[in-house]
Amino acid sequence: MLADELTGPLRQLRIAMRAQEALIVYAPHRSTTRVIASDPHTESAFLPEEPVHMAVRWRKAPWTEQRLRVTSAMRLLAVDFDRALALPFADSRGRGLVILGSAAPVDDAALATVQRFAREIDAQRSRIDQTRHRDIDRAYRVVARAATSDLSLERVFDITLAAARDLLDGDVAYLSLPVDDDYFAFTRTLGIQTGKFRDLRVGLGEGLGGAARETGHPVRSLNYQTDSNLRSAPREETRSEGLYSALASPVHDHGNVEAVLYVASRRPRAYSEDDERVLADFANATMLGLDRSDLDESRQEMVREQERARLAQTLHDDLVRRLTQIGFAAEELKHQPMGVNESQVATISASVNECMSIVRGELRILLQDARNQDSTLNAVAERIFKVPALSGMRRIADFATGGMGSVAHLRVPTDIADAMCAVGQEAVFNAENHSKGSQCQISFDVQPGKCVMSISDNGTTFPGESPGSGHYGLDFIKREVRKVGGDVAFLPSASGGLDVRASFPTDTWQKEQHD
Repeated sequence: MLADELTGPLRQLRIAMRAQEALIVYAPHRSTTRVIASDPHTESAFLPEEPVHMAVRWRKAPWTEQRLRVTSAMRLLAVDFDRALALPFADSRGRGLVILGSAAPVDDAALATVQRFAREIDAQRSRIDQTRHRDIDRAYRVVARAATSDLSLERVFDITLAAARDLLDGDVAYLSLPVDDDYFAFTRTLGIQTGKFRDLRVGLGEGLGGAARETGHPVRSLNYQTDSNLRSAPREETRSEGLYSALASPVHDHGNVEAVLYVASRRPRAYSEDDERVLADFANATMLGLDRSDLDESRQEMVREQERARLAQTLHDDLVRRLTQIGFAAEELKHQPMGVNESQVATISASVNECMSIVRGELRILLQDARNQDSTLNAVAERIFKVPALSGMRRIADFATGGMGSVAHLRVPTDIADAMCAVGQEAVFNAENHSKGSQCQISFDVQPGKCVMSISDNGTTFPGESPGSGHYGLDFIKREVRKVGGDVAFLPSASGGLDVRASFPTDTWQKEQHD
């Protein structure tokens, strides 16, 4: 980051000029003035790239400014200088000022330092732009490979979110799609930990995404929780999730907003106009490159999930009401003489039958059709490794199991294979996205009654400690394994990375293949 490169030289200049504080502000051509670097850096100091306002007229020669105020354009923060020495500079991209508070008179050495700043800022910006262009091109290629593979749309979304998050150096990323004419809901999230945030529905004009839909342009916020520019924002859910700064960009198709892509940070981060352009270009290029039928299917599946949740809640409420009736009737029976009131027994019986009828009717809607096809462990590994590589991590598949030899062609039922693929893709995705390792290995160990699939990396995901709960990826893996009656453990690998060890039941399908 440019601020990291300039803070050291700025501190040296501040000390040499006996100044109490120092700022470098810069105004690119046709853009707003922003803080490039500051020293000393305190909790109230400006953030890198934070836009600011100053009531000064730029000049070509150094000058002394009395009572200069620099005010943030994003939050309630201002720095006042009783007397400031303003050292101007200009480069091919814009012009700026080095501001030294209560400094000594300027000399030739100070002017020479400022000229070096100008050259360095120009050179650093060129290097940063070149690096960012390379990162954008690489992100496009990764998402394009994923979109044209046979990966599920959910996995393509995950790869797209990871690329967007990495481009803007955020902590989380998430995508919203419309569920009806008024509301968008979060279809896919990366790094989000709380269910309340994932379940949010955002209306037009509400919060960051609603504002992006309403204006048709990217919207950013330095502090989402206190941002007065945001209307009807879900501040409590955002505070509970621990998000601080955020940026949202609408995805347009024929004049309509079809989706909103978000990147957010758990620390203060002044997203810039450049960040807005990067996210907007990336969002529109990648999201609209996906097959429209897939997007529609994802939207419909989200609506179906919400309907299933509504039906489950209705089922719960109806059962509670009728079981309460049964409880009251049974309580009254305890106080009846031994003759027992036959009408009350009939009431209880009718209530029980009604409850069972509700259960049978609602479960027919909620249950999915089971499939009876099968696959091989080799095909499972191939499907897992079709997750596009984000970091160039080497991938290895091992099917040798003791004296049994290779089990690559061992067939498994579709439900087990699907669970293995979901778990494996999530584990590989997490390893490449978080571990910073160079190798990821998947192995299968077939034992009596179970098949253990292990995905391990040589990174540093959980150094010195066992992974705990609360991680969305790990919780997803647990759910997928337990759906088919399996179990899973998350263990630190020998190198400090993560070993995801999932055990799947094999009694039935091993017996069928031996028969």
